[in-house]
Amino acid sequence: MSKTWTIIIIAILFAGMAALAYFLQQKKRAYVASPYGSVPLDAGIIIEAVDMPGLFESLVSDNEIIGGMSEIGELQGFTKAVGMIDSLAHNREFNQLAGKNPVLISIHLLGKNRLTPFFSFAALPEVRDKHLRSFMDDIAGYRYTVKEYQESNVYELVKRSTGEPSLFVSFVSGVVIISPSYILVEAGIRQIEQEMDIRDLPGFKSVSAAAGRNENKIYLIFDNAARFISLLTGVSDKGMASYIPGLASCMEADLYIKNNGVVFSGYIETSDSSQILYNYRQQEPGSYDIFRYIPSGTAMFEIITEPVKTPVSSKNRETRYISDILKSQLSGEMARVHLNIKGQDIESNKVMLMDLRGSSATEEAFSSELEQYYRRKDVPTNEYLIKYQPDAESEYIIYRLPDKDMGQDLGGKFGKFIDSKYATFYDDLLVLSSEPGTLSKFLYDNILNRTLANDLTYREFESTMPSRAGYYFYCVPSRIIPLLSGVMKEEIVKGLEKNTESLRKVQAIGYQLVSSNDMIYNTLSVMYKPEVREEAKAVWESLLDTVASSKPLFFTNHYTGDHEIFIQDMNNKLYLINSAGRILWKRPISEAIIGNAYMIDYYKNGKLQILFATKNFLHLIDRNGNNVEKYPVRLRSPATNGLALFDYESNRDYRLFICGEDRKVYAYDKSGSTVRGWEQFRTKGTVTNDVEFFRASGKDYLVVNDDENMYILNRKGNIRVEMKEQVCRSDRSMLRLTTGTRPRMVLAAKDGSIKMINFNGEVQTYTVNEFSDDPVFEYYDLDADGLGEYIFIDGNRMYAYDDDRDRMFSLTLSSDIINGPYGLEFSSNDKKIGFTDTRAGEIYVVDDRGKNLKGFPLSGSTSFSVGRLKRGSSFNLIIGGRDSFLYNYEITR
Repeated sequence: MSKTWTIIIIAILFAGMAALAYFLQQKKRAYVASPYGSVPLDAGIIIEAVDMPGLFESLVSDNEIIGGMSEIGELQGFTKAVGMIDSLAHNREFNQLAGKNPVLISIHLLGKNRLTPFFSFAALPEVRDKHLRSFMDDIAGYRYTVKEYQESNVYELVKRSTGEPSLFVSFVSGVVIISPSYILVEAGIRQIEQEMDIRDLPGFKSVSAAAGRNENKIYLIFDNAARFISLLTGVSDKGMASYIPGLASCMEADLYIKNNGVVFSGYIETSDSSQILYNYRQQEPGSYDIFRYIPSGTAMFEIITEPVKTPVSSKNRETRYISDILKSQLSGEMARVHLNIKGQDIESNKVMLMDLRGSSATEEAFSSELEQYYRRKDVPTNEYLIKYQPDAESEYIIYRLPDKDMGQDLGGKFGKFIDSKYATFYDDLLVLSSEPGTLSKFLYDNILNRTLANDLTYREFESTMPSRAGYYFYCVPSRIIPLLSGVMKEEIVKGLEKNTESLRKVQAIGYQLVSSNDMIYNTLSVMYKPEVREEAKAVWESLLDTVASSKPLFFTNHYTGDHEIFIQDMNNKLYLINSAGRILWKRPISEAIIGNAYMIDYYKNGKLQILFATKNFLHLIDRNGNNVEKYPVRLRSPATNGLALFDYESNRDYRLFICGEDRKVYAYDKSGSTVRGWEQFRTKGTVTNDVEFFRASGKDYLVVNDDENMYILNRKGNIRVEMKEQVCRSDRSMLRLTTGTRPRMVLAAKDGSIKMINFNGEVQTYTVNEFSDDPVFEYYDLDADGLGEYIFIDGNRMYAYDDDRDRMFSLTLSSDIINGPYGLEFSSNDKKIGFTDTRAGEIYVVDDRGKNLKGFPLSGSTSFSVGRLKRGSSFNLIIGGRDSFLYNYEITR
């Protein structure tokens, strides 16, 4: 065979192979084309759903927020179409068309205000047009008509009952396209024939290559998305809408749906250095520690972590001088914050935080320069230095500034959002605001540690976000509604206001930018909870290291006469907190307090101390938290009950009673020594209730209960009264003295019966109801008629009986884990009963009809105490919460 023929044969083989390859490619293109090739180029958002039914179900199930979108006029058509597609996607026949291929959902704006979805997916290779017709034949309640466009069939689904058109469907080059708009279906058919598709737009391929392979994804085309923003603002050439095209080119985010929210994370591509986000490509991310100072009630904040390169200089020369002092000390981390102080306008609620490398020397230089300036102006000191004193023992300085431009002088465009007329320093922060009262509120929240760093909701949310960022945005949607006025359409703002309760279920939204791989990694997190946690309505909240464990003691400050709060937490740490909520000191001890703490005057000089017992020790500490004399004193035997304190003659010669594991009743004097002459009475069983003291008919009685018996003793520890019959007291029953002409002791027995014990040892028994073993019992004059009432809590029911043992009311409680009840006396004729539902974390205060006091229930989960923190003020209820805060509620009646 000649060389020429060899070449010809080889050429023919190659030609045949090429023809076969071309045919196979065309066949593949015809039946397994990418749905991206069908998406019209004006799409602003594209969602790639790897499991569309599952995605929709996880997004809309029990979600009132997404459900409420259908009430927005511009979205009604959109949500209706999406809902119908969702219902079709659950059909078995749909799976026969798409298999496990992902579905694209692109969003387009038709006309001025009609958001319209466009669905497309690659059909399985064996699918033909006839399969699509068969699928539509099986859709109940619908019929279809067909028309041709560019050699492709376009099917129109119509409701049989109304003739209303619903969807248009076509099958082109192996791709099924669906939309409620015929115009979009036509555009999709035309797009398939084009050389360029949506993937060729700037930045798309870069972000797509970095996307997760098996995750639901969302793409944002910035140039196209700008028109969407105009739906919210009403204008396309101003405000947010005008900024969108200049931000970046394209964004991709993988979508992760969790039980309590949604997280989007992926890359942004900026293909042009003129785009606003371009500089973030190389910006070193920071740890944004500044958030630790932002008050927990904040509506919104933004943080940047890199020094501002282009500050905007103030026209005021003095402001520039002062700014120069500060600039060298700025770390670069800044935050602009919208607080949520009720009754203040938006501008007054703004603060700006700037992190300093060290504040003491900086504030000194700052203050000196400011002083010289105002001295030249003959301005008195008290007009530019404002003293903020949250309590008598602490003071902060708020400075009036020469003008309002320091924010922009230090923070450039980032700082222009605030009129910085006032400044203060806190830790290593410079804080700016337009109002001194706003700075006072900021300082007070930080003094009480009422910041985002200590907020349970925020801490849970923070775990969904990266720990470092170049930019960080955060908001609580229900709190930012006032900020949207003038930014969004009025009807949208009103709609949000109308649905504030539902919006509160979206508890937080955060967005971050971080440089990565010469692109920008962005994360958007939305936290959703169907059960909304009510915000505490406290006067103040003071953060403990962990949850409170003891009943709060109102301790008198012998210098001011105000009350302070003494309490212990679950880590056995003791605290003294002043009337403003500031922690004066805290110190650990080795054991938990048993029973109550007491206030005594050890030295009889008007200066008070705190006395309490733990399992192995008696403790006495002074107001500064120091031990008094030889305290702590080791007990003779580990305690089984709480400490009881009595001052028989009101002469401050105190007697301390506590029972030991050796079943002895011990009496100590105030120095911690055992009392001479006390017989150390021994009980038959273990004593868990406190020793009680009563005085009746001029005689003193000490009463001790073990788990089987009652003992009535004299002051020397000998039996004073022989019981005629033994009383087995309920473990959760109080022992009280009845009111009236002939006082008796009253308690509840283990079987729920009422026991009246005379001081001659006689016992009378009354039954008011069939209770389970060991009910809770209190005897208290609830209706203020001079006669006590019988209060029972049994399981999740509370009962009150009058002096004649007739039922006054009964209540059903939300759980059976109850702390209390406590008798609360606001005046001689105003008495209430309070208790804590520990499981629900709620406090109840009810009257003699079982009705809650106005404003109750409130948040709280521990024992509580009621008293006045300041003389002549309203009553305060102090209680610990499950979030480690101690709450101070003001009671209004």
